[in-house]
Parts: sequence; C-alpha cells; structure tokens
Amino acid sequence: MFVTMVFPVFLGIVVTLFFLLPVKRRPVLLLLSGYVFCGWIDLRGLAVLLFISLVTWRAGIRIESLRGKTRGRGAKKDRGFTVFMVCFLAAVLCVYKFGNYCLSHVNWQAPQAVTAGLAMPVGLSFYMFQAIGYLTDIYKEKSGAEKNFIFLGCYLAFFPKLVSGPIEREQDFIPQLKGLYRVKFGDRGRLSTAFTYMLWGYFMKMVVADRLAVTVNRIFAAPESFDSVWLLVGAFFYTMQIYCDFAGYSYIAIGCAKIFGIDLAQNFKGPYCAESITDFWRRWHISLSSWLRDYLYIPLGGNRKGIVRKCVNTVIVFLVCGMWHGAGMHYVLWGLLHGIYSVADTLIRKSGRKIRGGRFLTFVEVAFAWIFFRAQSAREAVSYVSGIFTAGIHPENWAETAKLLQIGGIEALVIAVGIAVVLFIDEFCNARKLNLPVLIQKKENAARYFIFYLLIIAIFIFGMYGPGYHAEQFIYMQF
Repeated sequence: MFVTMVFPVFLGIVVTLFFLLPVKRRPVLLLLSGYVFCGWIDLRGLAVLLFISLVTWRAGIRIESLRGKTRGRGAKKDRGFTVFMVCFLAAVLCVYKFGNYCLSHVNWQAPQAVTAGLAMPVGLSFYMFQAIGYLTDIYKEKSGAEKNFIFLGCYLAFFPKLVSGPIEREQDFIPQLKGLYRVKFGDRGRLSTAFTYMLWGYFMKMVVADRLAVTVNRIFAAPESFDSVWLLVGAFFYTMQIYCDFAGYSYIAIGCAKIFGIDLAQNFKGPYCAESITDFWRRWHISLSSWLRDYLYIPLGGNRKGIVRKCVNTVIVFLVCGMWHGAGMHYVLWGLLHGIYSVADTLIRKSGRKIRGGRFLTFVEVAFAWIFFRAQSAREAVSYVSGIFTAGIHPENWAETAKLLQIGGIEALVIAVGIAVVLFIDEFCNARKLNLPVLIQKKENAARYFIFYLLIIAIFIFGMYGPGYHAEQFIYMQF
C-alpha cells in the first residue's frame, strides 16, 4: 500500500484530521487509522489484530495485578499466567507461520477454507513480538500495564510501523502517544525531517530495489539458464535489493510517524559498512536483533555461563530468527549460517586474532546467506550455489542475457548509479555516525532544497511505476 497512489491520499486524510480534530482525539484517530489501514489490506488480518490487542491489554492488567504478590501461591500465579500468555501468543504466531507449511507435508488435502484461514495476517510477526515483549516487561517490572486500550491498541496498530516494523518497546512508544497534544502543525523542522526520511525511503525502494527486483526475479526463477557470472550478479543484486527495500520501508515509516510527532526506532545504520558479522547485526534490522537479545539471548544465559554456552545460545537465537522469517528449511539454513558466522567471529575475537579485509569478508558472508533467504526452498538454494561454481563463464552470451533480463544501456547505468549512491551515502553517514536525513537537515536551506528536488526528480524519472508496472510488495510484508 505504501507504493500505491492510495497511500498518499490516505496519509493526507489522516494528517488533515490529526491537526483539525481536538488534540485529545488524536490517539483515537491514529488507532482507527491503523485499523482502516490493516482492514484495507486484509480484513481477516484486522480481526486477528483486534483479538491480539484485546488479549494483550487484559493480560497486561492481570499480570500487573498479580505482580506485587512475591511469595507463595501469588508469585506462582504471576509467573504461571505470564508464561501461559507468552506461550499462547507464541503459539498463535507459530500456527500462522507454520500451519500451511505443515499441512503441505502431511498426507491430508486440507480444505481451501482451512489453508486460506492460516494465511499470514499482515504485520503479525511484528506486533506479536511487541505484545510478547510488553507482557514480559510488565512481569519483570520494567514497565507498567497500560489501562487505556486506546494507547495500547495504537501501540500495536500504529499504521506506519504495522506492516514491517520497527518492533517498538512500549516504554518508548506509549509516552509519545500521551504527548501528542504538544504536536504543532507549524513545526517546520519536524515536517522537513519527515519529508526527508520519506523521500530517501522512496528513492531506495522505487529507484533501486524495485528495479533490481526485475533482474533478481528472473535469475532466481531459472538459475540453470545463467552462467556463474550472472548468478553472482543475481546474488549481489538481491543483497542490495533486500537492503534498499527494507531500509526504504523503514525510512518511509519513520518519516510518516514524524509527521505525527512520533519518533520510531532507527532500524538500519549502514549494515554493509560492518566490519564483522556481529557488527552487521548491530546495524541490520536493529529492532529485531535487540528484541532477540533482550527476550531470548539474555534469558537463555547470554554470555554469562562460559564460551560454550554463549555459542550455543547464539546459534539458538539465529535459528529462531530464521524461523521467525518464515516456514521452510531455507530460512532455517539462513539462520544457521548467521549463527555459525557469529560463533566463528566470537571465537576469533576471543583468540585475539585480527582478520584482514573484515568488511569485504562480512559482505561476502551476508550475500552468500541471502541466497538461502531468497530461494524458494533449500534445494533451490543449494542448486543456485552449486551453479555459481559449476555453470562456467560464457562471455559470448552476456549481451543476449542482458537483453533477456531487460538490462539495456540506460537501465544498467541507472542500476549502477543507484547502487553507488546508496553505498556512498552509507559510507559517508557511517563516517559521521549520522543518518542521511539528519545530515540534510544540518545543511543550509539552498543545499537542503537542492537535495529535495534532486530526490524528487530521481523518483519521478527513474522510479519504477506507471502503466504495465506492478509495484513490488515490500519484502518484509510476508514475514
């Protein structure tokens, strides 16, 4: 929906009402807009979202009421109820994640109504993790239960982050909702920053990611038709596509939220500038990696019980990360690869050795793992990797292949420039430890408006849209 003409209209209506209605109605408006947004995409998903929101709201109040009973049966009820609710939410997520996958691997032809009912509701993985984290924090006394359903419901259903995150923490998000009355329409700095985030996000998505998707889809659909060089190109293109797609969405979401005076968590910090796989996960999908650290890795014991236990916990976390992304052995293998990478990085750092070319090696590791992530199955991923080493190099066919992939002279130039711009901006921002929108806001008005117009022109001229074009769904909408 973010890349359709419907979204600007929807956003414009919500923004207009936000500043016209009485300030005390703003949280209600954002809650209702989240439900409309979800229902527009998937009515069944709206029903699931409402159910999970109500259950989480009541469960949080219940856990807080039991929390003060630290001894005897009261403490057992507190712990037991919390564990039950966390397991219940996790079970709901697993049913939707793996239900159809499991049915496809048993000798039972499930009715169409059953398989349709088990299709993933939009945003489920993201708001379910938020709900689990919320209840866990109440139990651990890191936060209190929100008594007002409007605020909790908006925390789970806020439309900019509903589809693909970031995964917010209640203690960071709800206080901002309660301060919406302070948001003024005439705050040019806030609106300018919001506009910058959205422009950069749309550039990454429409100019780079969606253009790369055309080539990536064709190569991965029939890898046996391409030689080793083109298979490497496909892997590299997907490495850039998934980054520009997901980071682009995150920037758009952050920009939309800023219009309403809400600051969402930064989800990316130049991940391909990482010097190690550990550094990569500090920069990639930061809200997910921090959630897994706080609610899985540390409860498992973290690094407090020796190096062996630390390595085991690391692998477990990445296996869960893989399964969170989807059902299928290829996701498990993707998670396992990152687990192995991380264990190796831990052992190398513990030994005191230094690896030369850490950034290049990290990029290669990540790009290799993305092949398993992109493939439709583990078998296809293995076949793709095998093709890289066995398909040979046939330069006499490259011109014909480029024509088949619709990579003409101008198209190839746009792809090359787009990728170069993204990587250069990441390197530039990494050196200054700031993101692009913040850097732009520090410029003089003339320079800032020049960048605005440049991005707008690039999106309108080189963006992938128009007759005959089907906008690519954000990759992380499926998780």
